[in-house]
Amino acid sequence: MRFGEWGARLSPQAVADLLDAALDLGIDTLDLADIYGGHSTNALVGAAFALRPGLRRRLRLVAKIGIRLPGSPGNPRGVQHYDLSPEHLDVAFDETLRALGVESVETLMLHRPDPLLEPHAIAGWLQRQIDAGRVGAFGVSNFDAQQIARFDGLLQVQANQIELSLAHSAALEDGTVAATHARRGEVQAWSPLGGGGLLDAHAPAGGRLHGPLQAMSAELGLDPASLLLRWVASIPSTRVVLGTARRERLGDAVRACADPLPRDAWYALWEAARGHPVP
Repeated sequence: MRFGEWGARLSPQAVADLLDAALDLGIDTLDLADIYGGHSTNALVGAAFALRPGLRRRLRLVAKIGIRLPGSPGNPRGVQHYDLSPEHLDVAFDETLRALGVESVETLMLHRPDPLLEPHAIAGWLQRQIDAGRVGAFGVSNFDAQQIARFDGLLQVQANQIELSLAHSAALEDGTVAATHARRGEVQAWSPLGGGGLLDAHAPAGGRLHGPLQAMSAELGLDPASLLLRWVASIPSTRVVLGTARRERLGDAVRACADPLPRDAWYALWEAARGHPVP
């Protein structure tokens, strides 16, 4: 999301170098969405693939579609909305593959739940993409437990990308994480650092966590940001989604996610973030 216009404004060469560095660290999955960079990031990544064709063969691509921004093509009213109609999915996915310069993606995700979605229509559309060899697996993003259940008996939800951190842990208690795992799906946690507020001692959550993070950092030999990532990565069947465009932070993140936190340490941080213990 932050490779291009919404962040680091990397060149295609710099994107290729960053992806090579990530692969060398063992990171083999690239998360994308058609709207990133105002519909420009997929083309940036596609240019990186064109510069270094071997990258595509080594990467697993996650593509998200289904959001229409005010400035998105084909949005005459300029209202931000979600569109999971087969007609829009067709156009958005075709454009995703074209911009990336690829023939398929390993996982296709519906980016946000659309109250107007029709599960049977989506299932039929997706099966046609799978039959054509354009999609490997189906996932959703920002879907809660009830929204996931609408695909039961139609599609296997193999991943659910949700906001999950010590700043936003409601998905652990409202059934979202449990519903994803019950369907043998992987949770993909975006914003695992809580947007940076967890590291700000002057912010409410950051203030509550400052002392415990400092003490645990000294005990475990991890900096506070790495501790926050390890907390998320300790949740079973959960993958941390990294937003950094800095290769040194990628290395720190890989080390942070390599091992789980001790159970009591995990609960100690959760208690500090929540401001009260579990029942």
